[in-house]
Order: sequence, then C-alpha cells, then structure tokens
Amino acid sequence: MSITLMLISFIFALIPLVIIHELGHFFAAKSVGITVLEFGIGFPPKAATLFVKGDTEYTLNWLPLGGFVRPYGEDFVAPQSPEVAQAALAEIEGRKIENPKSVFEAGPWERIWFFIAGPLFNFIAAFLIFVLIGFTGIPETVAEVSVAEVFSGSSAEAAGLRPGDVITHVDNERVERVSQFEEATRGKEQYTLTIKRDKEIIDDVLVKPMPFAAEGIESRVLILDVLEDSPADQAGLLPDDVVLAVDGEPVKDINFLSDYTDAREGQPIVFTVARGDETFELTITPEKIDGDVRVGITIAAAPLDDTLGAVLANRDAKTITRTAGAGEALSYGATMFWRTISLMASFPSQLISGELSAQEARPVSSVGVSQIGGQVLEQSIEESVVYPFLGFMALISIALAVTNLLPIPGLDGGRILFVVIELLRGKPMEPEREGVVHIIGLLFLLSLMAIVVVMDIINPITLN
Repeated sequence: MSITLMLISFIFALIPLVIIHELGHFFAAKSVGITVLEFGIGFPPKAATLFVKGDTEYTLNWLPLGGFVRPYGEDFVAPQSPEVAQAALAEIEGRKIENPKSVFEAGPWERIWFFIAGPLFNFIAAFLIFVLIGFTGIPETVAEVSVAEVFSGSSAEAAGLRPGDVITHVDNERVERVSQFEEATRGKEQYTLTIKRDKEIIDDVLVKPMPFAAEGIESRVLILDVLEDSPADQAGLLPDDVVLAVDGEPVKDINFLSDYTDAREGQPIVFTVARGDETFELTITPEKIDGDVRVGITIAAAPLDDTLGAVLANRDAKTITRTAGAGEALSYGATMFWRTISLMASFPSQLISGELSAQEARPVSSVGVSQIGGQVLEQSIEESVVYPFLGFMALISIALAVTNLLPIPGLDGGRILFVVIELLRGKPMEPEREGVVHIIGLLFLLSLMAIVVVMDIINPITLN
C-alpha cells in the first residue's frame, strides 16, 4: 500500500473530523458565554495567527493532528496552573475582553453541553456523510439468484426447481439478489417464477410455499473469491461454488466452516461442493496463511429459504452505484447511521461470545486508521467511486464520538462524569483534584496510544 495514500487519507479524513469535533466544543462554548481564547488548526507550537475575531484568536499550528479549543480557565483537559491562569488574565486584559467567563464559572448543565457537543458534531457529521453517499451513489449488489440446493419434500422440489437454476423474476418482477427475492415472496400464498436453466428460459413456474426446516442448517457457504496458489485454488475450488458439507458433515453456516477448518491444520478435509447443477467432492488441506489456519477462500452466507425449501445464492455478484433523491438519501443516511451505531454496540458481546476475534477488535491508532484509510482510498480510486472512502469517514467520525464519550478521565466522557458527580453531590470537586485525575487519565491514554502505534507499525492492518 502506498505511503502517499495513507497520508492523503489522514489529511482528508482524520484531520477534518477532529476539527469538526473541536468546532462542536467551540460553538457550544460560544452559545453559553464561555470565553474561547484560541481555536487552533493543528497543535502547538504556533506557526501563525490567522486572524482575531471577537474574543478568539484563530491560529495555525505546526503539528498537523487536527485542532483544539482553548477556553478560558482550562489548559486542554486540566484547570490552568496559577502561572498559566495569570498569563491568561494578562491575555484577556491585553485584548480588552470584557466580562470573560471561564469553563469553571459555567453551570453544570452548560459544561455538560460544552463537553458533549464535540461528540455530537461527529455524530451529525457521520449522518451527513451517509446522506452524501446517497446523493453521490448508493452501493447496491446485483447478482443472479441461483438455486444451490433443493431439499426433498420441499415446495421447491414440488415446483420442479433444480440446483443450478437461476431465478430471474418473481410474478414478472425482476429480482437481482437473494434479499430482493425474499422481499418479493414474503407472505404470499403462491407466486410464479421465471427461471433460466442452462440456455433455456422457463416461465410461470408455480410455487406454493410451505414451512420447511432442514435440521441444523440455516445457510450454506458461498465462495466469493479464491486466493491464488492457496490449498483451495490448488484443489480446484472456484468463485460461486457452494460448500454443502465437509467430511460428510452438513455445513450449517459460515462459523461452522471457519471453526472446522481452523482446527484442522495439515489434515485433509473432503469438501462437498455444488457448482451449477453438479455436486462433487474435493480434498483440501488447510495450512497457515499470514499466521492463520486457512484454505484460502473468501466466503458469504447462502441462506436456506424456509418456505421454498432451497438454498439460494447470489452468483456473479457485483456492486453498482445508484444516486438517490433527497428523501431516499436522508432515509439511507439514517439507516446506515443507526446500523453502524448498533454494530459498534454489539462489539463487546461479540467479543465475549467469540464471534469477534481479539485481532479483529484490537484498538487502532492514527497510524492504523491511516493504514485502513489508504486501502479504502485505493479501492475508491480503482473503482472510480466515492462511497468506500466516504463510508470510512463516517465510520471514523462515529468511532471518534463513541470513544470520546467513554467515561475515562481525560476524555469528554470522563469530564461529563465529574459534572454528573457534582450534580449528585451538590458541589463541585476541587479543580486541582479533578485536574490531577484528568492528567493521570491523559497520561494513561498517551501511553496506550504509544503501544498501539507500535503495534500498528509492527503488525500493519490489512483489509481482507
């Protein structure tokens, strides 16, 4: 991956999102009368003063790591020392600022608003980025809906469907992916299909759906890609193959196949595979690839339709973009925003249950973010579409907001926690004590960041 693309992704994704975060604090401070002495782009040392407007000096700084807000009464996360406070007073007098208001003179609810506004602006930015994706091109998967397996006694068998058939229409309406087929058939007592079988088109295939369950099977596994020179490639597996069983054991879902192969390094495994209307067996021996036991395939679920009684797969899938009108773009933005929040909220439970590995859930530094951003930017350039990089920006914006809201000293969430404690106690904690706690928290976070930076350098993040 190009270092240049990493730097570009850092400059155009992370830095603007950090500045947006600080703008949230800035506008919140202004809205409740807190005096903001400086709004800086980058971090000190100061390179230049851009201009002074009202009470605030706008500066450009040498370290290009986002930006900061310097409100009166606070030095980044801690109350100012007497020396710094004296310098701030001299600065206020020199600029002839009337009726200055420090952070600690603000009421508890004003301070909560000041602290929470940064994450709030990141949430708003993520939503707007998702809406922008709607206007510039929503990614959609189009494919052939292929019948991978037909179960005995099912409505699919009764209708005469066979493995390898491609479903093109439901009640004369075109379907281009499995989810579209499921939506088109949901709740219907009967429907007709148009199918493609080899080179023949068969119309008006009548299906009378009925409840069907294959014991222990929710989906099969579809092969999306095969790594060159991998065990799977050498054995003859191809994209669009469907894995039905391993060593005679039906493949219940993706996790079953992954767990089965992970536990059998160096042991031959017999894969039962469906390819079109053919079913055959291949012997594949998992081996270590990039430190993990793998056979060298990228996979996706091929779900069992529980009324049709057949396993359906998206074959020859490709992603297209479609621009949306204002209403659909807003709806798409809201859907993607909440879907991303829900996904992040599920990480702890997925980690505990083993659905998510420690490697997949590892924290990343700005170096790791740049590594991911560089790869996503490369994808956007290669495919001439903007949605991968915009989606990455939205994800990072939400991650910044969620991280800053964690109740850890030194972060916005930790500072909000102290205000909540103040509301419960009826009086604030001494600023000096609170400052010490925040400084300790900040030192801990900086130490953790240093460790994570080293991890990201030693073990760079690559997207599979």
